[in-house]
Amino acid sequence: MEFCDYLKKTRSFYGLTQAELAVKLGYAQTTVSDIENKRKHASEKFKAALIRHFPRTDEFERFLYERGFIK
Repeated sequence: MEFCDYLKKTRSFYGLTQAELAVKLGYAQTTVSDIENKRKHASEKFKAALIRHFPRTDEFERFLYERGFIK
């Protein structure tokens, strides 16, 4: 799964809009949008912020698996 898709699935799992996620991570909504739409690559700092605020839990793994995003 590409990071842009992982980001979208994370937002979906937590029920957040791009703007809400951006605020939690300390980024602009346009940054989240650009990454999700492959107009911009996520920096290592952005990826670290996402993992720090939204760790990949067992529940999230199950969410991804049940929807066919991971095997």
